[in-house]
Amino acid sequence: MKKFQSFGVLTPEESEREKKHKSLARRAAAEGYVLLKNEGLLPLQNKNIALYGAGSRRTVKGGSGSGDVYERHSVTIEEGLKNAGFTFPTTLWMERFEKKYQEDIAEWEAMVEEKIKGFSPVQSMKMFDVIHEYQKPNPACTPILEDELSDETDTAIYVLSRQAGEGGDRRYEKGDYLLSEVEEESIRLLSAHYKKLVLVLNCGSVIDLSILDQVRIDAVIFYAQGGMEGGNALADILTGKVNPCGKLTDTWAYHYDDYPCADTFGYRNGDVSQEDYREDIYVGYRYFDAFSIHPRFPFGFGLSYTTFSMGRKAVLVDGSKVTVDVSVKNTGKYAGREVVQLYLQKPQMVQGVEEKSLAAFAKTGCLQPGETELVTTTFDVCDLAVYDEKKEMFVLPQGEYGVLLGTHAGAVSPVAVLTLSEDVVVEQVSAVHPFARSYERMQPEQGKRVYEESLTRYAMQVDPRRRKEKTQANPYQKRVEELLRNLTISDRIRLVTGGGYSMKCYNNVMGAAGRTCTKLLKKGVPNIVMSDGPAGLNVVPCTAIAKDGTPRFPDGVRVDWRWGWIKKHEEMIKHLPGKYQKVYRYMTAWPSETLLAQSFDIDLLEEVGQAIGREMKEIGISIWLAPGLNIHRNPLCGRNFEYYSEDPLVSGKMAAAVTRGVQSVGGVGVSVKHFCCNNQEDNRMEMSSNVTQRALREIYLRAFRIAIEEGDPWTIMSSYNRVNGLHVCNNKELLTDVLRGEWGYQGLVMSDWTATNQCSHAKAINAGNDLIMPGDKSVWKALEQAKKEGLLQEDALQQSCERVLTLILKSETCKDFR
Repeated sequence: MKKFQSFGVLTPEESEREKKHKSLARRAAAEGYVLLKNEGLLPLQNKNIALYGAGSRRTVKGGSGSGDVYERHSVTIEEGLKNAGFTFPTTLWMERFEKKYQEDIAEWEAMVEEKIKGFSPVQSMKMFDVIHEYQKPNPACTPILEDELSDETDTAIYVLSRQAGEGGDRRYEKGDYLLSEVEEESIRLLSAHYKKLVLVLNCGSVIDLSILDQVRIDAVIFYAQGGMEGGNALADILTGKVNPCGKLTDTWAYHYDDYPCADTFGYRNGDVSQEDYREDIYVGYRYFDAFSIHPRFPFGFGLSYTTFSMGRKAVLVDGSKVTVDVSVKNTGKYAGREVVQLYLQKPQMVQGVEEKSLAAFAKTGCLQPGETELVTTTFDVCDLAVYDEKKEMFVLPQGEYGVLLGTHAGAVSPVAVLTLSEDVVVEQVSAVHPFARSYERMQPEQGKRVYEESLTRYAMQVDPRRRKEKTQANPYQKRVEELLRNLTISDRIRLVTGGGYSMKCYNNVMGAAGRTCTKLLKKGVPNIVMSDGPAGLNVVPCTAIAKDGTPRFPDGVRVDWRWGWIKKHEEMIKHLPGKYQKVYRYMTAWPSETLLAQSFDIDLLEEVGQAIGREMKEIGISIWLAPGLNIHRNPLCGRNFEYYSEDPLVSGKMAAAVTRGVQSVGGVGVSVKHFCCNNQEDNRMEMSSNVTQRALREIYLRAFRIAIEEGDPWTIMSSYNRVNGLHVCNNKELLTDVLRGEWGYQGLVMSDWTATNQCSHAKAINAGNDLIMPGDKSVWKALEQAKKEGLLQEDALQQSCERVLTLILKSETCKDFR
């Protein structure tokens, strides 16, 4: 049996897999772009255009941090337009902008090299700390000069870009949430000079668009972060090759202050340790509805080059399950797709309910002009039950429930009324860790709902839910027990601790985020490897493998690793031909999760998941640390681009689809993250999300429940933050009582990287956090000491060991050990 394994491709040429996945990435991006405004300009008839804006040549393909990907090549917007036959009468602005950016980068690199001068390999992590502290400058937009305008075209495109990422939130400042003065003046100048102007928003989340009220802009496209094929996909939209069909998964307000808790989110109130979720269940469109605030662009909004008509054809009610057949007809001149959205209105209650909740959605196929499709949508009213905090149960109150049909949250109308003759207890649960502090919740006024008599009434019969019981036997249980018999207590402690960043192990992928224990191979336990996500597999694209399996830096070191001694080591490797075998791992950089979700296409996301699963098997990755599905509670969260939506149904459904796709490949799995209430990046390891039991259940946990029950992920990642004062990775009520007791989850729970350093390693295992990542000797020693003191529960350690071993044995890379 081999002492190590090596995966990947041995030749540097672009593979057929790469080409196939590039095509899928391009289609996925185009499906998710949202056309926010179009005054008859698009699709463009003129391919001679003037192109400006930082995102034109320095297009942001995705966010920074763990969600980055080092692909073979990313197509910028400028390049994508050139590929589609566009010409530019002037490139003076782009050339001057690029020169300034290169000067800024050179100055920054010189400063960093000076600070890390003399650092040894032992100080490598400290070296990266320095680089992280002195952030690489983003391309700063430079003013447009008169000589950079052109009279050879009447059409201009301005690409406004933003970058954000892990470890920090965005700011309500000019140049971030607000447009900079240079950006505003540039748009004003272009609007005055050119007859036609397109604004492209190359940013991961909501941005202030007050400029639309001040300046003529003919068309606006939310590009978000389009991945490696984003530039080509945008060209497909601009030329009409693809009809835009994306819909917003967030509400875009007129003003930032229109969002709930805008003045207290994160750094805004000077306290990044306590975050009070005063808006309760009123998140996103629920808040705008409840407090009668008109948004600039509603949740679910998105324009098309064609038009559609939509009408209810039939309603079927079976118990609490509701099926609505909707007829959708393309009434315009272009082929295109439409999204059917169903919302549910609940009867008013003393404790208050939202105006409406998304209950179901479905997307048509590509309809030709005049073509009609019958779309079937289904939902269970029990999934939208109200959580009663006093009785600790989900209930459906008696009364009338309106079923609303529409194309976005601001354009719906009732198509049926469901009636319930008495209150029904749907599910009895238990409260999670109680409130750490009190605050006044937002409570909107409620008016009485009256439905027209002409609407058909359908009586519901609701049966209480039963708790999920363990139904699947572990096919690896016998082998797990055999392996455990040979493991000492010290071995078992190492097993529930990650393998750190050891280079010598059974399987290693350079650049991968982590691995399970690497010290137990002689006892029959190999390690498996995990890669960051969720925009793709985040690994080094070219690695030199020594004879003993140890990876080395070849001449393809990741750009952000080329510092100090690593840079010198890279040069040394170039002069050692024949001593190493090069392995190539060029992965696909997919569109950001927000952009994928804007497709509202479950099948598409499952297809993307399958592609990612194939790439995992190709390069030896067993666990993809994705998808992320935290709720977009506030537009300033630095990682919103890594998550899907402000709505728990969209978030859960999309995560479940990707999960099913990845795991359908066989032998690879995902880690759904970050469980839970990880909605802020500033001080993320210590901040407390103070949330009511009701909001926790109806909004933040619901997304995860959908993902788990419909996707069955191999693993779940517990988050850094606290919930009501208690670190999630130490919270048994969340990790055991809810996940396993209520939802019947049977997989493994791992910590986010170094999360248990802020609390207790032993309490994490006791709580049901099975694997502590990334792991090192300090964790082993702490757990061994806790075992001696009786603080580490033996039954909890046993369960965690069984789950870790099961995970390893399920993995394709370890099939010889089964």
